[in-house]
Amino acid sequence: MRPIILILILLLTAHHGCASNNVTANIEADPAMPQDSSFDLSSLIGTTWVAEDIDQRGVIDNLQSSLQVLSASQVAGFAGCNSFTGSAQFSPGKVHMGQLASTRKMCPPAIMDQETKFLAALGAARSAWMKNGLLYMADEAGTEILRFWERTP
Repeated sequence: MRPIILILILLLTAHHGCASNNVTANIEADPAMPQDSSFDLSSLIGTTWVAEDIDQRGVIDNLQSSLQVLSASQVAGFAGCNSFTGSAQFSPGKVHMGQLASTRKMCPPAIMDQETKFLAALGAARSAWMKNGLLYMADEAGTEILRFWERTP
């Protein structure tokens, strides 16, 4: 009896692994497609989002570069070393950051590097979508450039 149970467990585990790979392949085939095409970033007014990935290269642990949606046309945040604020335009599935102004402190090179990449990615963002509680942004070509998790108060 035990060998049959073991075989069933192995088959179920193998089947689950295959199903997960198919889902991942579908996501990678078209990463810029919003899960909800009516998603509008302005619906996130008052929320703060912490970057967990920039340009598919990860982030420095505990640095917490973040984006706060202040209003339907204003954003602010912390880029890693400096705070920033600026304008933004949101429409369903679309995002466009205006000029972002930031403070001008200097930090260690690794932190400044992440800050530069984060601000550049925000400036290049053209689409946004939510999936599994995460916020994603992609550039004009549809390449995922930012992934955020929500910071709760």
